[in-house]
Amino acid sequence: MPSSASDPGPQSKNEASTTDRMSRPAGEISSTTTSTSTATPTTIKQVLKRRTVASNGHGVRNGQVRSGKLFDDGLDNISDTSSSSEAIKDPRRQEWQPYCPSFSVAFKVLFLVRALAATYSNISDCDEVFNYWEPMHYLQYGSGLETWEYSPVYAIRSWAYILIHTIPAEIARLAMSANRLQVFFTLRIILGVVSAHCEATFYRAVVEEVDPRIGRYLLFALTTSAGTWIASNAFLPSTFAMYTTMLFFSQMLLPPHQKSDKRTFWAIFWLGLGALLGWPFSAALGIPFALEELLIHSSTFSRKKTVRFRDWRRTRLIRLITTSVLVLICILVPIMIIDHYYYKKLVIVPFNIVLYNVFGGDVGPNIFGTEPWWFYFVNGLLNFNILFPSAVVSTAVLVITSIIIPEAIPSPPSSEGFSLRDPVLWYLLKFMPVHLWIVIFSLQPHKEERFLFAVYPLICFNGVMTLFMIQKLVERALDRYVYRSKTATIHKYASGLVWIILVASAAISLSRVLALHEHYGAPIDVYRKTFDLVKVPTTFTIDGSATATPPEPSPLSPEDSAPVVTSQGITSPEVIRVCVGKEWYRFPSHYFLPEGAKLGQLKSHFDGLLPGEFLEMPSDAELPPVAAQPSAAKDKEHRPLRIDWRWSAERRPGTSFVPVQMNNRNQEVPEHYTPLDKCHYLIDLDYSSRFTENQDGSEDLIEPRYLQDKEHWERMYCKNFLDTQVGAGRNRWVRAFWMPNKVTVALTRGQTKVWGDYCLARRKTTKKEGGEGNGK
Repeated sequence: MPSSASDPGPQSKNEASTTDRMSRPAGEISSTTTSTSTATPTTIKQVLKRRTVASNGHGVRNGQVRSGKLFDDGLDNISDTSSSSEAIKDPRRQEWQPYCPSFSVAFKVLFLVRALAATYSNISDCDEVFNYWEPMHYLQYGSGLETWEYSPVYAIRSWAYILIHTIPAEIARLAMSANRLQVFFTLRIILGVVSAHCEATFYRAVVEEVDPRIGRYLLFALTTSAGTWIASNAFLPSTFAMYTTMLFFSQMLLPPHQKSDKRTFWAIFWLGLGALLGWPFSAALGIPFALEELLIHSSTFSRKKTVRFRDWRRTRLIRLITTSVLVLICILVPIMIIDHYYYKKLVIVPFNIVLYNVFGGDVGPNIFGTEPWWFYFVNGLLNFNILFPSAVVSTAVLVITSIIIPEAIPSPPSSEGFSLRDPVLWYLLKFMPVHLWIVIFSLQPHKEERFLFAVYPLICFNGVMTLFMIQKLVERALDRYVYRSKTATIHKYASGLVWIILVASAAISLSRVLALHEHYGAPIDVYRKTFDLVKVPTTFTIDGSATATPPEPSPLSPEDSAPVVTSQGITSPEVIRVCVGKEWYRFPSHYFLPEGAKLGQLKSHFDGLLPGEFLEMPSDAELPPVAAQPSAAKDKEHRPLRIDWRWSAERRPGTSFVPVQMNNRNQEVPEHYTPLDKCHYLIDLDYSSRFTENQDGSEDLIEPRYLQDKEHWERMYCKNFLDTQVGAGRNRWVRAFWMPNKVTVALTRGQTKVWGDYCLARRKTTKKEGGEGNGK
């Protein structure tokens, strides 16, 4: 009922109402409640609806509203409809909910950053080029470099993984009439779209299942971290596993359910997809999920007798096994079919990968280099700075917080009458994947940065959770040791502690990204220019009385450039060779070379195995007839069905051809080198600052300074590349992070950055050799 002008506050009204109800007989209470409910237009359904609207979808599930520590069942907590209605109407009684961007807004912000990364980020690992971009180029265009992993003898790379990336790349090529360079960047943008979708899904799961504030912190960390900038657009199985890990973890954040199989199926599906189609080792991230399914049981609010421990655990174990087998069959069988089609033999690529990396012995991955145990810790500090140590200590901070301020731990979710009694165990299992991953791969001698890609988003999650709990510990400490009159001020500034740390982390990450682009971005810029500057003689035909236009001048000798008459007309005699020496591992793929140009590899100080070339078939060549096979019917034969399409195994015979000179021992194959006199263009890095006039004049015969040979080579396009052995580049902080020149000079005691020349050069043709020549 409406009150007078001296109406007490909502709290006093509730207390008075409760006292009055306790002093009345039961029948009177019932009648009073009925009359109150009739007089007040607000019903229980309307109360729950208003609670849902007030919370804006944060932590609301089936009418349950977050309150302090745990999720409470809304129906059980409504003691008086009128008082609950007034509490919701009064803004002072509503719990403040922070603004959290919707899925659409988060996706757009993330996609903007990922599109920038697709355009400007470097290719950080040569395996991305030679093991994935080059095979895809072979499927699309019929030429490319082949590594030993694609030999049918070893078969530790899946053509199914290449195929799912080739399809969108081919659609982009056909839809936009795109050239090779445009196809490359279009596919990177598509990978950015996938990454942004998975990240936005992961972020919304944290908002709805953990805490809205932690969700905001996570979105900011994902957007601004240097690690996610590097990994999000990479064409690598570990990046694919990162996508599926975010979707898997989004399901893992949902509450355990006794009856529904939906959470279990989708969690295992995404985990299995990343492990079988991408990187098999990502299956280790499912260990905490299996433990959660078998160890954590929700307590029910209902008065029905709960299921016995061994019974529900047996049910979940059976569910885990059956779902895993189903997912294994649904994913692995199509992969095996595709790989069998291209390799022309039955192979199980995920099994081969595990067998090689774990049981490889003397021919395992260790022959390609080993790193110390602290390699991943340094890498984590470079790519995540403050967030990485926060993620590492997340479990310790969780235990300390649970002892000192247990109410500061965000409440785990509840669903359909179930809630978790102990949030500490629930979060321990959520923090476990990062710790498990770092321990497993730190124990392996062979280490690479890409091995951590799968848990990069989880590092952000663990990190922001740690910062959130540290903020609560700081507030509790200040409350205890500072005068109460300053408590409000303390909470005001302490609440911004996490944002201060995240903004500082973002600034450091931005410095890292700028350093990678400014110091080491020259190769991809030079190869972009190479696509336009390299001139390939065009194919032309003489058709009756039509006059043919001769090809453009090129740095070919008259003997090499003499046209060859074929049945289809006059064609250029050979491909244009763009050669690299010591810079072979920075080659970004044949997508950066125009049609008719190929990479040539010069001898360098690297004495390991360089990639060879896939066996090629001319695009206009006719396939041999299919041999007749005996039929089941007597005296009859049949010819197997063969679909002649562009990516067919018959058109790409290199997928099943066994290269004679390939080996898995990283032993040098001299036949993979290109003679220098066969190179028409050259890309090389020259550090002029490392050579002085006082040198004895001796020259490195294996890696000569090609760009200084002005008699034979002419520079066409150059970019700066940081010299890490001269000047300020010797300082590790200057190499790793961008900083203003004044700071660099102060940090290195007067030294400045010294740059090398990363250049594209073309061979000069003299008048005697090529007529007019190509000089300036």
